[in-house]
Amino acid sequence: MFGLAALAIFSIALTSADAQSQAQADQKPGLKRLKLRIAVAPLDYSGQQWFDNWNIPVEFRNAIDDKLAKKLFDTGRFIVLDRESMQPLLQEKAIKEDNTGQSQKGKTVPAQALVRGKLTDFSLARRGSNLGVNVGSIGRIGGSVTQASVGIQLTILDVDTSAILATETAGGKASSKSFNLQSGGRFGFADFSTFENSPLGDATNKALDDAVQKILVKLGDQPWSARVADFDTGSKEVTINAGVDTGVQVGDTFDLMHIAKVIKDPDTGEVLGVKTAKIGRVRIKDVQKKFAVADLIEGTGADVGDLVSESKS
Repeated sequence: MFGLAALAIFSIALTSADAQSQAQADQKPGLKRLKLRIAVAPLDYSGQQWFDNWNIPVEFRNAIDDKLAKKLFDTGRFIVLDRESMQPLLQEKAIKEDNTGQSQKGKTVPAQALVRGKLTDFSLARRGSNLGVNVGSIGRIGGSVTQASVGIQLTILDVDTSAILATETAGGKASSKSFNLQSGGRFGFADFSTFENSPLGDATNKALDDAVQKILVKLGDQPWSARVADFDTGSKEVTINAGVDTGVQVGDTFDLMHIAKVIKDPDTGEVLGVKTAKIGRVRIKDVQKKFAVADLIEGTGADVGDLVSESKS
């Protein structure tokens, strides 16, 4: 009996220790509990004239964009802005700087990074016998083996400065021995399910998966940050524009940063980056879905638009 009781106590102790270790581990910055908020622009299909010739509808393009956004969200690392929230970022007036030289985009759109993708390859080619049908300049489709190839050129930009954080190329390939793209003398896909089950759909899915992995690698070390939405001078409470949805928890502490200077290229006027100065620290005491309230534990105050970020120490 003693042996069983001791074993039970030991098991409970192990479970408790595991839970405590996990809780402590969840606080480690390296585990990336905090999710980056990113905007994903619609894929750019310009330069692929046959994309329109195939009567591929806008709904298909939107579905491909949605798949990319969902795949990024499913990594658990990102909050992806919806189309409506992202529109100001894609409008020229939201990208221009004010007369101080400081970008207003981060204040307009709560995102840290913008991902743009341009389709560089979206093609079918036939390998094998001389059977099949001709589709414009693409070649013969529906022979012994149909091969599809999709390529995407990725550009990841900092929302605040427009600086390019990274460029990457993603791609996917697929093939089929039975695929034949022909319907009533015209060429096209009857619905999105037909497209997804085609070699081109398979290659597109593989290219999106590759894109997600490339984005994860490039943004993996990007420090999390949010912005000050309000500061109460009486209570010294700081409200930030990030909450439960981004992984913020009660007890989290962040550095409070002020954008001290915007660095521009003297020849082009391009914003190269910003210099920030630490002006204090905050500790989160209340968290809602999309915002959180913190106490100012170091420093004298904060301005709307200041940054809160993970501590570098």
